[in-house]
Amino acid sequence: MLNPNRTAPSRTNSPRIWMVVGACLVFGVLMKLLPYLLTAAGYQAELSSTYPWSFTPMLAICLFAGAMLADRWVSCWVLLGSLLLSDFAIWGITGHFNWAFYPTLPVNYCCFLAIAVLGDSTLAASLSGGRVWGKSLMFGLAASIAYFLVTNFVSWISLPEYTKDLSGLVQCYTLAIPFYRNTLLGTLIYTAIFFSPAMLHEIAGLRQASRVGDSAGNESTSQAASR
Repeated sequence: MLNPNRTAPSRTNSPRIWMVVGACLVFGVLMKLLPYLLTAAGYQAELSSTYPWSFTPMLAICLFAGAMLADRWVSCWVLLGSLLLSDFAIWGITGHFNWAFYPTLPVNYCCFLAIAVLGDSTLAASLSGGRVWGKSLMFGLAASIAYFLVTNFVSWISLPEYTKDLSGLVQCYTLAIPFYRNTLLGTLIYTAIFFSPAMLHEIAGLRQASRVGDSAGNESTSQAASR
């Protein structure tokens, strides 16, 4: 049962909060690697028709990390490191460098980092108010739309298969819609989970436990020093 007396979470660099964000990042990396691991295990034929490509928690994780961690730039570096690690893992699993490090990848990285900054600048201030769930879903929707528009615009500019006119741009966006559908669903579902009242309630408990532990440690140190 939720404790109504427990304070809402606020931004912190508590090791316990880092563990929560780190667990989310590990989950995101594993979800990114899953289709490549399944392909390596011999399930390529099934994946081509049934796997929900682009159903990923990464946009939601970027919002969550940006909102929860007190240091904006540290959170960005941690996210960037996680993305690089996952792409090196894709290269190692598949043996195809260009599957992991394709020409438009830096744009993807920039989008992820921008979404983390969005979480830092917009959602972090709402944590103490306890009404962040609806706002997080709104920004999750905005993040997924912006990601779709920016990354596919860059694909249209850089890929030779699209004509550099309005029809080519429309074709690029049209072909990307099935993937965007999964991106949108994944972002909204995982954002709803990460910013749910139950999740934020547990994070508030971790933060309070960390404070109690720090206070007890400081008190013990003071008592030892006074002897």
